[in-house]
Amino acid sequence: MGRATTEENKVEITFRSAKHSDNSTLRNMIYALYKEDQVDQPITDEKISATFKELNQNQSRGQIIVFEKRRVIIGYAIVIFYWSNEYGGDILHVDELYVKPEHRRRGVATCFFRRLSEIFKDKARLMQLEVSPTNSIAMNYYRKLGFKQTRNAHLARDIIPGNKSNSI
Repeated sequence: MGRATTEENKVEITFRSAKHSDNSTLRNMIYALYKEDQVDQPITDEKISATFKELNQNQSRGQIIVFEKRRVIIGYAIVIFYWSNEYGGDILHVDELYVKPEHRRRGVATCFFRRLSEIFKDKARLMQLEVSPTNSIAMNYYRKLGFKQTRNAHLARDIIPGNKSNSI
């Protein structure tokens, strides 16, 4: 993905695809994200391993991007690609984004979104993400970056209603 420099403090951040050797560090950050931002579905080792396997084997579906500062991992994002008839092209969905607390508010995520826009300007029609409505800090930040709430709400259900093993 390349390198970029944060505007705020002129620190160079490297964005690259995750490697197998990153899995332990990524796993810890994924758990930290889910601890900070409670969701309907608890995260498990099985889900994380399945995500690593799926995105490693099917890179056209998406990828895990690692954020590094001086060769130390400071964050990650999971990006997923899919086609949208409504928008007439590919959607780049930022499924997860995490920056370690000590590196927040230093332009890392802003730099990441700028880099994504540069890379995918001719490949995707829209960038989207989800944010918990109660996370006002993140909501305000994403709005400053130009993200807007869409008219449609996301609804979800199990493929097999009443299935307790995958319950939403």
